[in-house]
Amino acid sequence: MIESILSKMKGIKVMKVDIVCPLYLAEDYIEGFLERLQRQKNVEIDNVIFPITEEGSVAEVANKISKAGYRYFLLSKDAFSHSLTREKAIFEYCENDIVIMMSQDVILLDDYCLFELASHVTSEVVYAYGRQICSKKTIEHYTRLKNYSEASSVVTKADIERLQIKAFGSSDAFAAYYRPAFLRLNSYDNIHMMFNEDMYYAKKILEAGYKKAYVATAVVEHSHKLTLNQLYKRYYATGEWFKEHREFDNYKTTDTGLQLAIFVFKAAIKDFNVPVLIRFVPDMLSRYLGMRNGKMHN
Repeated sequence: MIESILSKMKGIKVMKVDIVCPLYLAEDYIEGFLERLQRQKNVEIDNVIFPITEEGSVAEVANKISKAGYRYFLLSKDAFSHSLTREKAIFEYCENDIVIMMSQDVILLDDYCLFELASHVTSEVVYAYGRQICSKKTIEHYTRLKNYSEASSVVTKADIERLQIKAFGSSDAFAAYYRPAFLRLNSYDNIHMMFNEDMYYAKKILEAGYKKAYVATAVVEHSHKLTLNQLYKRYYATGEWFKEHREFDNYKTTDTGLQLAIFVFKAAIKDFNVPVLIRFVPDMLSRYLGMRNGKMHN
């Protein structure tokens, strides 16, 4: 993959980008994150903004950010919002046309990740997100394989009828925004969201006539280690979000949850992955019940 990227770089102007990465209890992440960020090639990283939630060793994290020459702002845990915090960072701190969103726990797998992602953003393709993989042979390894394929794609308004809810698939864990469109469309409409702000925005840009890209050649490692209770709560909160945002009721899920479960089970059988097979039923049940109960919550 590196060779193909290098060949494309000939004659290409270095891209100027801003970075936004919210931090929470980031002591174990920040040093590696900064090192990998500073190794990125063929992009000029201009403004790097870290919104830091005030919990844990904030001073230690802030000091490392300042030494690296980057900026941060502090906010309380109660004030943090996946949508409004990102809005503030992009509106008040960013200046360049391309803003790359990242999560603190993503690992850039090569020195051209940012370039590869940012190079797909234009005045028409105003949102792009990269491929996430999980190298650990957990259930998340298989869900990533299903949800983040090896084939890149571009989605337009014309594809919504065919793709239904899948048309709005996106992830701010590793994504690039075209800032002028973000400002023009009033970002996330000043709505507080703790989940799916990326999906909300993806729907908004497609309906406005812009395009969304999935860039399979921009690859990061991203994984979680959740207990069944944590998994249930995550899906419960996601279900609550869907209940609040009834505009998504107009789109079919096309049995995405069932398709995912079948894919994971078949892949685990093929790999004879006993730990995954043992966890499979309670894991999928936690997801299903969490989502269902969250949607039913009054």
